[in-house]
Amino acid sequence: VAPSSTESIGPRWKTTKENAVTRNTPISQVEVEEEMMRLLQMLEEETEAFETLSLDAAKKEALYKANWAKSYLAAKGSIKEREAWADYQMNDENYDYKISEGLVKAKREKLLSVRTSIDALSTLTANVRSHVT
Repeated sequence: VAPSSTESIGPRWKTTKENAVTRNTPISQVEVEEEMMRLLQMLEEETEAFETLSLDAAKKEALYKANWAKSYLAAKGSIKEREAWADYQMNDENYDYKISEGLVKAKREKLLSVRTSIDALSTLTANVRSHVT
């Protein structure tokens, strides 16, 4: 069955076959403000999650670096052999640290996305307000 060119996803929204979402009616000031409040709440929650992830990543980094240094100092051989041994010994801690670092980066991108959406809604609010008054 071939998809229709447009599909309704609500009384005011529809999606095209290219998955673009369009509105059937103009957006109201109330809708813009409701979306702004939702995004501000999301920003607060994401900021708190970012703080938790950042703290966790910092602890894992400190633990990894301290234990790597201990392994390096306890190893015998040339500098390269000692580094290789420390890397081998700390492989799991390095993995945990790199994963936590990736989670922090992903959360930072989420925060930037939410902030961008808020900025866009602020512009939209100004535009809607200018048409109402």
